[in-house]
Amino acid sequence: MTAQHLAADDPFYQQWADRGGLPRTLESSRTLAQLLEFTPPPSIAVVGSKGKGTTAAALSMTLANAGLRIVSITSPAFRTNRERIRLNGTAISLAEYEELSERLSELLPLLPSGHYLSPTGAYTIMGAWWASEQGADVLVVEEGMGGKTDEVSLFSHVALAVTPIFFEHGGILGQTVPQIADNLVSAGSESVQIIASAPQSDEVQGIIAQRATEWNSQITGSVPAPHRSPLIGQSIGLGQALGKEVAKLLRGSSATHEQKLDQNQKQNTGLSEPDVSIAGSLVLPGRSSLHHVQGIEGQPDETWFVDAAISADAVRVALESAGMKDATVVCSWPLSKDRTACLDLVPGAIEVRAGQGLEYPDGLPTLEDAASSFAGDVIALGTISFIAEVLEHVGAETDSWLAS
Repeated sequence: MTAQHLAADDPFYQQWADRGGLPRTLESSRTLAQLLEFTPPPSIAVVGSKGKGTTAAALSMTLANAGLRIVSITSPAFRTNRERIRLNGTAISLAEYEELSERLSELLPLLPSGHYLSPTGAYTIMGAWWASEQGADVLVVEEGMGGKTDEVSLFSHVALAVTPIFFEHGGILGQTVPQIADNLVSAGSESVQIIASAPQSDEVQGIIAQRATEWNSQITGSVPAPHRSPLIGQSIGLGQALGKEVAKLLRGSSATHEQKLDQNQKQNTGLSEPDVSIAGSLVLPGRSSLHHVQGIEGQPDETWFVDAAISADAVRVALESAGMKDATVVCSWPLSKDRTACLDLVPGAIEVRAGQGLEYPDGLPTLEDAASSFAGDVIALGTISFIAEVLEHVGAETDSWLAS
């Protein structure tokens, strides 16, 4: 749930809101793509259990630094859903978003009646269509939930980024970690030429190696980038490593425009060796990010450390990365998360509720209700919905992945 609702959001959520007992399948997304009649640019899928958004951002900006025109489709968004679709790291404008929304609204009545189009599916297909309209050189697509069960599998990707895979969405993506990994990695197919993976368990690594053999794909490793959080640094390093290899792949290809850049495009875009030291220029709000807020009514300025940590391990790393021993800690973990393990690490924290449709203990205040009691610097930890509210509260920049 984003901090701000836009009227143009409604068509993307319409069928999900009215789904009743209808199933979510890929049939509606396939039909939508057929109605739009487009050929997507060469694409890269980003799959995994954690770190996908950071990896997608680093991958996109590494390719952009190589002179390529990149459209990225990621989720969830923070302040507005315009952030889900970006060109060279910058969210589409409100006018562009409204045009996409209007086009989708026109096509919704033509979709199959026995299924519903999920919001993720709507953004993925409409974003890919927009990428083709913009003449993008590469499309970076983050999976919404799953690989073969998600719209990310509807593309013939040239590369695949695999972030750490663990037991997440059990019962939906699979009953075991190997089953979940099989689902996620199956976003790819024989079109995949390069696979880049974060460190994995032996069982997950075995599945990746098997697919690489089946697809005759190259496996590339990565080195963590410097960052205050080692988890964020790992994801940035993964994105940079794959971006560098894909840039080489496109540079060396003589395929047609629909598949790769031709020689004229390489000259026109100034395609060059990508700068793989992009960590310092990336703006990644909500991922161990720091935000400086001017104090009001004579109060001192505040520094907010913000991290979407929803597991004990992630909370532990976030607290170490923040290094703010005297800060007020405000957190938000619904009953569906491992609240006890997380709360044990932040005794005395101010707990709040956030978003809609999530269950919390009775009586918790909202962020806005509690904010007046904060004193000094703040560490904010919790779900994406909560982090969206925090970033709105501090007025953080979320429209661009590039430092201004």
